[in-house]
Amino acid sequence: MAKLTGYSAEDYYGAEKKLLPPGPAWELPDSCFFMKMLDLAALEFARLDADIARLIAESDPRTASVTLQDWFHQWGIPDDCLATVSGADIELWRKVLIAKICTQGLAFGELVKLIGQALDYSRTEIGTFPVYTVASRVDKRIYGSKWRDWFMTITVDGTNVQRFRADTRVSQPLAMWGDQIFECLVKSLAPCHCGIIFQYGSNSYN
Repeated sequence: MAKLTGYSAEDYYGAEKKLLPPGPAWELPDSCFFMKMLDLAALEFARLDADIARLIAESDPRTASVTLQDWFHQWGIPDDCLATVSGADIELWRKVLIAKICTQGLAFGELVKLIGQALDYSRTEIGTFPVYTVASRVDKRIYGSKWRDWFMTITVDGTNVQRFRADTRVSQPLAMWGDQIFECLVKSLAPCHCGIIFQYGSNSYN
């Protein structure tokens, strides 16, 4: 299958020459005025070709650059979640934008996993608390029905540890865990009756 874009001015110039009528009258040198006009047309075709390729890239927020601010404006970026993060860069804005686009019209479990993927987590799992019954093992934790109905755990494979350094402010804790953007996005989409406990690191999986 022939490619749709990516042709150079030389490609277009060669195609134009092949479209000329056959015969000695049209076997002209490249230096003549008529062929130079064809060369100018080929340059314009190549410019349009490059613009089309850029338009394809701009139609996807993952590769957009010129229209990226328009994408942000249409999707309300920065949102309340990004407002809580100091020093958020343009790539973090892009990740939140992609997460918003990819999570339209999906169930909550699917939303959480797609948000995790957009924020570079390779594993995201949702767990619930099993109710303790007479059939439960004696070493199981005693959870009542409220835990089953009102609480869930969301675990990702990243630890996200920020440790105290020599240039850290003295008022900061020795270490911090968590992902403000991930937690804010998940909570904004979670059922209103549900409490969520976030866990970080592969060792947190059951």
